[in-house]
Amino acid sequence: MIRESQYFMFDDIPSYEIGAVNVNTEGGLLEETFIANRTVNETYTRSASEPYVDSVKREPYEIPLNFYIEDHLDEENIRRVARWLNVEDYKPLSFSSNLDIIYFALPVNATDLVHNCSNDGYVKLTMKVFPYRYGRETTTHWYDISSGSNNIEIKNIGDLDIPLSLEFRKIGDGDITIENLTAYKEPLKFTSIKHQEVINVDANKELITSSVTGYECYDQVNEKYVFLTRGINRVKITGECYIRFIYRYKYL
Repeated sequence: MIRESQYFMFDDIPSYEIGAVNVNTEGGLLEETFIANRTVNETYTRSASEPYVDSVKREPYEIPLNFYIEDHLDEENIRRVARWLNVEDYKPLSFSSNLDIIYFALPVNATDLVHNCSNDGYVKLTMKVFPYRYGRETTTHWYDISSGSNNIEIKNIGDLDIPLSLEFRKIGDGDITIENLTAYKEPLKFTSIKHQEVINVDANKELITSSVTGYECYDQVNEKYVFLTRGINRVKITGECYIRFIYRYKYL
């Protein structure tokens, strides 16, 4: 998927906008990482020769990336490419063969400019990426829960459970409860929310903000974030509000 793509997007900028085209400089069959490596933490006991698995952690891996630069002898063009790659955090990276699959990547190691002393040249670099791939962020429409209770179906077509972020605007003073009836865990509960107060829940960063109190709202919530399991999830909302959900599929 990576090597066969004609162009790619990094930090939401298509490579062709800065005169860069993805190229393959290797002959024969192409090798690409199929799945991230895993580190297994194990415990051995005296009475058993088999280990007990304490945890399994997937490791970030690296993607070699080569792209051709049009008119690479133009100093301003080279500086523009350098600014594009000069990031301090992981940024979204996707390839033209499937722009809906996103890596979160950070350029690492040496970045080399290979050329033939004319206008032909390409950049060789390495991208360090998260151990998982992701879909594009999905934001649902606003659901009207003025009746006080409703069940909403959300389908997770990814390979793994994902955190469910959300935003709601309260109708009347009172409480709000959000729970996944399909993969039941303790519900996410808000108490004493004011009429027209807007609450934002970023489940990925575990941040909750209020339009009334800002970040000083954690006394009103139990901080039990909702997750979507693979397949169809029945999410129950109790309490009068308008609500929408934000999530991103996660792939191996």
